[in-house]
Amino acid sequence: MMLPKRIDQHVKESDSWKILHNHIPPEWIIREVTERDYGVDCYIELVNTDKEITGDLLSGQLKGTERIDWHVNDHGTKEATFSGIKTETIHYWMNLPVPVFLFVADLTERTLYFAPVKQQVRRQYTNYLNQKSISFSLSHDCNFTPDTGLLRFVVAYFLEKSHNTFVSSLRTLFVHSDRYLEFIQDMQGLDLFLGAEPEEELMFIHIYVMLQTLSTLLAIDWPLESLADIIKTDRETWKDSYIFHYKTFDDILPTMEPVFFHIIHRSRDLITQTEKDYWRHVDLILYRKAEALTTEVQAIQRSRPIPAARVQSHRRIWQFFGVLLRSCPDYTHVRVWVAFFSCFLDFLPKGVIIYSGA
Repeated sequence: MMLPKRIDQHVKESDSWKILHNHIPPEWIIREVTERDYGVDCYIELVNTDKEITGDLLSGQLKGTERIDWHVNDHGTKEATFSGIKTETIHYWMNLPVPVFLFVADLTERTLYFAPVKQQVRRQYTNYLNQKSISFSLSHDCNFTPDTGLLRFVVAYFLEKSHNTFVSSLRTLFVHSDRYLEFIQDMQGLDLFLGAEPEEELMFIHIYVMLQTLSTLLAIDWPLESLADIIKTDRETWKDSYIFHYKTFDDILPTMEPVFFHIIHRSRDLITQTEKDYWRHVDLILYRKAEALTTEVQAIQRSRPIPAARVQSHRRIWQFFGVLLRSCPDYTHVRVWVAFFSCFLDFLPKGVIIYSGA
């Protein structure tokens, strides 16, 4: 009597699902796609540490293999190649409005690995356009171990989720880079006791948020304290209606300036080297702007040095007001004199000393 037999492929598929369920955090929601397979096997909804469902959703394709063939690359990292993904499937993945991940289950090691699809496609865009199928790279570090592996996955998810924000912020930075750099440089070494004008406060917040966003998405260290803490410190120091004073700008902007240039250089390298073919095909104008941007910014930097003589004369003048301010508990009227004298600073001879005490 003949009975149905379960083929090896079905056994592998079931085993792969077991591995996936065993490695995904139990709080997360896995929705298997029961409809005909067009390249997505499941949708996974991330749940935060407070077990809140936030709407963070991704789609995934699950593949299983008996054993992944690892090799060590030039950087000493284990990596492998997963081949045979059809281009039409990748077209579909690239059109999805959520991040897409390729999951590969090693049936022997009982381990699950992942590859961020859209990032890897951007980095081999010519192959994607010209070949019937392409390969994806797997890193041995990109797994679901509970310590660093899961963290890498969450970071990869949010980087891809933020890609549109990244592009929008980058375009804004490229278009207005000269204005931003002018602000960063010109707002240093001013009259430290004065409050900033509303448009200056808005510009400072805008630049801060944009650069902080880009530094996060480009994996650049952000050395500044939070914007909320900066505002809190300013208010506790001055106790008036201004959000920022020029003293705060003078404390923050010298640290922000090298980050600005770091972002310019790293984003230029990403667009003109790492993902060159993608950007030339998708956004040629932005690509050309990235090519020219470093030279333009360097020219702007050279053309706007802070005059040393002016800074020195300002500092000597503010020594006088510093002593006056510290000696007067109610310093409201001192601010009036500060504002009055500041109007004449640029007319004073360079290096003039109003007060030379400590």
